[in-house]
Amino acid sequence: MIKDFDKKNKQKQKKTLAETIMEYARTMLISFLVAVVITTCLTIQARKSMIKNLYIKVEDNKKLDEQIAKHIIAQSDLTKNLATQNYTVCMNVGNLYEAAKDYTNAQIAYQAAILRAKRGVYTPYYKLSSILIAQAKFDEAESVINSVTDLKNRGLIKFKTRAFIEAGDKYYSLGKFLKAARSYERAKYYYERFSKRDKIIEESIKKRIVNAYSEAATVVVQQGYNSDAVSFLKKAEQYAPNDFHIKYKLAIIYSDLDPIKSIEYFDPLLKKMPQYIDYSTYNKALLKASNISDLEGNPTKAKYYRYKSHSIDLLIQNKVVYKNDIDIIMESFEIKKFLFRYHLKGKYKFKNTSHEDIFRLFADFELREGDEIKESYTVKCVTKDNPLFSNGGETDSITVNFGKKIFTKKELSQYVIDVYLYKDEKFKTLIGTFAIPEKSIKNAKSDTPEF
Repeated sequence: MIKDFDKKNKQKQKKTLAETIMEYARTMLISFLVAVVITTCLTIQARKSMIKNLYIKVEDNKKLDEQIAKHIIAQSDLTKNLATQNYTVCMNVGNLYEAAKDYTNAQIAYQAAILRAKRGVYTPYYKLSSILIAQAKFDEAESVINSVTDLKNRGLIKFKTRAFIEAGDKYYSLGKFLKAARSYERAKYYYERFSKRDKIIEESIKKRIVNAYSEAATVVVQQGYNSDAVSFLKKAEQYAPNDFHIKYKLAIIYSDLDPIKSIEYFDPLLKKMPQYIDYSTYNKALLKASNISDLEGNPTKAKYYRYKSHSIDLLIQNKVVYKNDIDIIMESFEIKKFLFRYHLKGKYKFKNTSHEDIFRLFADFELREGDEIKESYTVKCVTKDNPLFSNGGETDSITVNFGKKIFTKKELSQYVIDVYLYKDEKFKTLIGTFAIPEKSIKNAKSDTPEF
């Protein structure tokens, strides 16, 4: 009997030991996983910081290169003996003067390099055209670009594509938008001769063309040349057929030139984003179209346009919030730190500056860093029982808390809060974007774990 008791006791000890080992292994595994998660988070954070600082470092390196180049150039005139130097020396001298922003001597060096370049080598042509463009010497730059014509050569196609993009960028920076657009179109012409093309580069060139034509249209509208503006926007529309802003600009301009055409542009935009449409301009186009239909002896069509105007009134009243109808009042903003987390707490009010009472209103507060949304907070701030009255009515205080993500104090200055309002979730309106107040960042407290 004593033997049986000893046997059972030994088995119990063995079982307890096994359980102890399992618990120890489980604890080690959990610790390992936690360490992996923390390390991964820190690695991702470090990578993001590295990417953010990349462009800053590039600019710093350029400034350093400029200082070094100026120091070397100050010791002697490097252009004196270029006639006796080979291609590589001429290019290096050109690069040195370009780094020092001495474009006159860089031009001399690159011209000497062109004379010594082998057939099919287009780097000196590109470098020369680049510094001429930097000085806004567009005719000279174009002469260099056009001086070589072998379109079967991949290197030449690349050189011309880059050169015309740079020329377009320079024209754009000088406000010469039409010339910029045409330069970008030439870049597109050469880039399309590549057998293998990159979609990102293609889209980048198209975006440049669209922006240039769109800006050119804005300039001529201000000068009263609406027909020319339509022509430029139609060009932009060919490259970006679904671009809201281009179609909206056409709708606005056509409201004077051709009201019926204006309505054709306004209608699909109203279905997608009515919150960004100037309804008064749309309504004027509808009334003009109804009057034109009456004069043409088509009362049915005239009645249709008037009915459409009334139905849009109801849509706007029940579904849409316009940016200028609401003011945001930030009452306070606090930051408190707990462990690795910063808790953000803001108090807001909304003020109705329109002439209509609002009986339904939601707000989305989105904490964003760059294009990445970190957190979102939604609140229903107006109801039928608690309406937001017109001409200065205010909501009750709305408290917004963000605290689910890990921040650093340095990062907080890079965060913004986007505030969206809507009556219908399909039609959210961006009312405002706010940086985290510097004063709140400086006064961030770490002694209290909770609000």
